[in-house]
Amino acid sequence: MITDDPGTPGNRKWENNFAITFEHRSGETTYEVPEIDLNYGVGDHIQLTLQTAPVLSKQSGHGLIGGIGGTEAAVKWRFLDEATSGVDMSMFPRIIFNVAQSSARRGLAEDGTRFQIPFEAAKTFGRWHLGVEIGARASTVGRSEWLDGIVCGFDLTKPTMLMAELHDESRMNFSRDVLILNFGLRHEFTETCILIVSMGHELRSPEPTALIGYFGMQFVY
Repeated sequence: MITDDPGTPGNRKWENNFAITFEHRSGETTYEVPEIDLNYGVGDHIQLTLQTAPVLSKQSGHGLIGGIGGTEAAVKWRFLDEATSGVDMSMFPRIIFNVAQSSARRGLAEDGTRFQIPFEAAKTFGRWHLGVEIGARASTVGRSEWLDGIVCGFDLTKPTMLMAELHDESRMNFSRDVLILNFGLRHEFTETCILIVSMGHELRSPEPTALIGYFGMQFVY
């Protein structure tokens, strides 16, 4: 899902995600093949993250173009645990930059360098799971933005969870917002191999609304 959770992999453990994603709006479809999301646990409460993806874009009447999308480096600190405090909470500061400036010129990545400082919280209610995220994003190009999201999950069976999400991005004055409704499924084949899929649609956007999708595998070891 788009909204991050406060979980961390655990000391000296990896949680790596490899996925195919797409975004389709009128006249243009963009793919990330694959999106690479690498996470490493330092102690039980710290997560180091590195994320990037090759991007392919096809516009109506034009050929396929490709390049490297934005690269993200982040550190998550989970400072509250549900077992002892009744809720999981974390902060997840990150920097998003372009390895190849040509990707921004060709529309495959956003221009400039961006900084995010979101906070996440999650709590379990029996078979129900609730997570929220809120924070700010500043950029060296363009205006600052608010990010917020809420995710609700339900354990259909022990290894399978269904999820629904609302995620919003807007300017600091709450204008030009992009609101996304997203549905997902998480299925544990084993403790170390997990399927994660989602499909969503923009409900509001200053541009033509987009259909988005994610199909990935998570490996924990």
